[in-house]
Amino acid sequence: MFVALHRPGFERGVAISALFVVQSLLALAVANRWLIGRPWTFLAPAGAVGLIWAGGQAILTNLSSSHFEGYALLIGFLLTLQGILTLVTSSSKVHQFGN
Repeated sequence: MFVALHRPGFERGVAISALFVVQSLLALAVANRWLIGRPWTFLAPAGAVGLIWAGGQAILTNLSSSHFEGYALLIGFLLTLQGILTLVTSSSKVHQFGN
């Protein structure tokens, strides 16, 4: 959306979206134990806290705005949920079938 519309400041939106993608891939890799080691086990929860913060900011901004946007509320909720689930799965041992 940011690249296609080219609104002023679209580069910031592209960068933030790329960070969300990288954090999602990192969470998958850590949860499935494709990346093992101390740096990854600290980086995934740190990114999860960032997701929780970004989702919370999206929710608060939307609720305090004069123009309510349902999709922004949904995106904020899902970012917060993803951050919480990443924290839960990266801090506990995930049981996988066959392992």
